[in-house]
Amino acid sequence: MSELIGKTESLCPECLKTIPAEKIAEDDKVYLVKTCPDHGTFKVLIWRGVADYKDLERYSCVKSKPERIAVKNSGTCPEVCGLCPDHIQHTCLVVLEVTNGCNLKCPICFASANERYKFHPSIEEIREMFQTIVEYVKHPIAVQISGGEPTIRDDLPDIVKMGKSMGVDYIEVNTNGVRLAEDMDYLRRIKEAGVDSLYFSFDGVTGDVFVKTCGKDLLDTKLKALENCQKVGMGVTLVVVVSRSVNFHQIGDIIQFAKKWIPTVKGVHFQPLSYFGRYPSMPKDEDRVLLPDLLKAIEEQTKGELRADNFIPTSCANVHCDAKSMSILMEDGTLFPLTQRALGPPRETSQIAKKTRQEICDLWRYIEDSISSSSEEDLDGTWLGFIQRAKTHYLTVSTMPFQDVWNVETERLKNCCIHTVTPDGRLIPFCLFNINSIHGKTLYRHEIFSKYKKG
Repeated sequence: MSELIGKTESLCPECLKTIPAEKIAEDDKVYLVKTCPDHGTFKVLIWRGVADYKDLERYSCVKSKPERIAVKNSGTCPEVCGLCPDHIQHTCLVVLEVTNGCNLKCPICFASANERYKFHPSIEEIREMFQTIVEYVKHPIAVQISGGEPTIRDDLPDIVKMGKSMGVDYIEVNTNGVRLAEDMDYLRRIKEAGVDSLYFSFDGVTGDVFVKTCGKDLLDTKLKALENCQKVGMGVTLVVVVSRSVNFHQIGDIIQFAKKWIPTVKGVHFQPLSYFGRYPSMPKDEDRVLLPDLLKAIEEQTKGELRADNFIPTSCANVHCDAKSMSILMEDGTLFPLTQRALGPPRETSQIAKKTRQEICDLWRYIEDSISSSSEEDLDGTWLGFIQRAKTHYLTVSTMPFQDVWNVETERLKNCCIHTVTPDGRLIPFCLFNINSIHGKTLYRHEIFSKYKKG
């Protein structure tokens, strides 16, 4: 017995035309069913657990629209993006790609790095992209410098300095860590230039995983890069591309690994494999790792240390796009979760939060003063001691499965808060920017970047 639980729009995997789609509940699963008049019907699994899918709707809240838009005409989503008047969420994070070159040749790569043409923008072109960011994005402005592999650029420290001087508040660098393992001086220079943290690719705790995801055993290289980050005081988020057949069984082990590297490691971000870039084929239902699958695996593989109900949607993205938990690492080595879905969605407590924001700030100021005036003996085993530990020994665990051409919904695209900045002065939702058809055609990535190719 099937139930219609929603209507939206999607894209045809063959021709990338916008087509109507329905969300159908069937056998305790949610499917996206869409039909292209030229290429037929596609039925794609998007969620396991109908009740859970519906329950998350209570976390939906009023969005904060972008203050400025680059595309004036509405009703053109997703073919004409930049952002347009139909977009309902402001930018939380901007992805700025500084190259499509890489020092690896990974079998799985959303950017299809090292292929087709060379995109390696000049300093002046990067300056123009930073200018787009500061003109269109509210403070605090967070930018992820990405690629390709950004660290193949010797001028990355100059790029970071330029971004900070133009008004960017927070910069993280997306990296595979290869150069950072080999070149400590380079790592120091990007930190001194203003890099706040690294978004560090880390797919497993054994070498065979990296052979499958990166083409060779990089475990020792990854560990060396982490050691170097520890030495220079660079914070790291471990980023794990999760594949059912490659590293799904290591989800719990990766969290345990991260705990041992706190406070250098600040978080673990799980990205279930999306089927674009170098992986454009349609997955079987049993191969697709969905958000609820990941949360269930975390609970099972950590033996309940982190539970599925410790994860809640963030207030920015669509409620079915992401989930996040925050925990404190206690002195006995266990995680103390601070987030719990049973506490209710943000919109139910937003008014209380608004009224008490100043009181909370005052409380934290009092705590800071108390900590600074207390000895270690005074703090040991106290609430203030817990707060002091929480400032350094925390771990954020999150997930955001990217949409691909099979499961994309325009409703979710309009809610997107992670945007790629382009050399032609636009901001485009990250998923939409990278989506490609089964034939490799993209709506935006190659169509835009190829105009700025270097040879």
